[in-house]
Amino acid sequence: MRHPINIVIATDKFKGSLTAQEASVSISNGLKRGVSSVLSLDEIKILQIPLADGGEGFLSVAGRNGFYKRREAEIIDPLGRTIKSHYLLSEKDPVAVIEMALASGLGLLEKEEYNPVEATSFGFGQLILHAIKDGVSEIIAGIGGSATNDGGTGMLQALGYTFRDKSGEVICGEEDQFMSGSLLSKIFSIDDSGAERALKRVRITVACDVDNPLLGADGATYVYAKQKGADESDLIKLEAGMRNFAEVSERHLGFNSCFLCDSSSYVGYDFSDFPGSGAAGGVGYALRSFLKADLIPGWRVAATLANVEEAIAKADLIISGEGRLDKQTLSGKLVEGISILANRYRKPCWVYCGENNLSEEELIGAHISKVFEISPNAKNLNDSISRAKQLLEKISAESATFLSELQSNRQTN
Repeated sequence: MRHPINIVIATDKFKGSLTAQEASVSISNGLKRGVSSVLSLDEIKILQIPLADGGEGFLSVAGRNGFYKRREAEIIDPLGRTIKSHYLLSEKDPVAVIEMALASGLGLLEKEEYNPVEATSFGFGQLILHAIKDGVSEIIAGIGGSATNDGGTGMLQALGYTFRDKSGEVICGEEDQFMSGSLLSKIFSIDDSGAERALKRVRITVACDVDNPLLGADGATYVYAKQKGADESDLIKLEAGMRNFAEVSERHLGFNSCFLCDSSSYVGYDFSDFPGSGAAGGVGYALRSFLKADLIPGWRVAATLANVEEAIAKADLIISGEGRLDKQTLSGKLVEGISILANRYRKPCWVYCGENNLSEEELIGAHISKVFEISPNAKNLNDSISRAKQLLEKISAESATFLSELQSNRQTN
């Protein structure tokens, strides 16, 4: 009897249509349906590992291993409204896992509410503070899917940092006032005397799904703020404010008295160029520069939490997927990460997507063996999104014909 083809499905969400779990199930169901025409069903064995590279669904990746308990917290959403959120605490170690999208994410807003000019990351900072109060020594945070463009000032405010204007007045001095992108241009100085002192004993690891810098054409504002609701005039104001915040921060971080700062490593260093500083509307910058966090590709963090590499090493075929394959896919996104791991163990990597905008050369360079896309089977984009589950299962069933080729190659090797 031939050994079954061991298949690992490690897919991201299909943005706007399918969660990672739903996409994984659709691909699995399609393969099982289609394989009957070329192989027997017992000749394939499928392991589903739905993933997230730091955005929506990141918490569920950690939660699936069973070693975490859920902790509830009352915080504010991106627009300052009180909501109930949660994070995870390890039952084995003093570690918390936090998903920014559950505090300051676009998913908490209606589309007409998107407003990166006024949105705040304060709620994300509140979750960090709750975890610190629980006595953790390490925080693993996913920061994708944010609604904000405040440079992380809202988060820092929640952690006790104060921002002052030119006259020395506190910006957002009232309890119901929160830092946002609209206020960045007013910042003249930063006061960390009230910052949570327990931050000194906490290591923060950030699952970062992009490697953009803070400023410029490839930065937080010009690449992502438009997706969050900014118009052209907003972009100009937000970028100017972000630049001011970066300049004030660099001055602040150079002081020997700076909280958490080691002057030998901070003086003269511009963190705005650090890869990932532009993530989550500049939250990546604040985490790295003020809180000394380690910014790591989100797929790598998720893969570690879910033991993906071990599964890939034992598999014969690796499958990943996301809504669209494009240049951003090759900038630290999950699909690229999975293809890197597959190549490390010399395993073929298939990718399923809504639409593929990468060239054949780019796919080869990314070690992607085959691509199957929904769009040729859909009438238009809306049809592709509304029938994503059905269409993904269809192309997965059609792709199963290639499994016989894979099985033949295994027999001859």
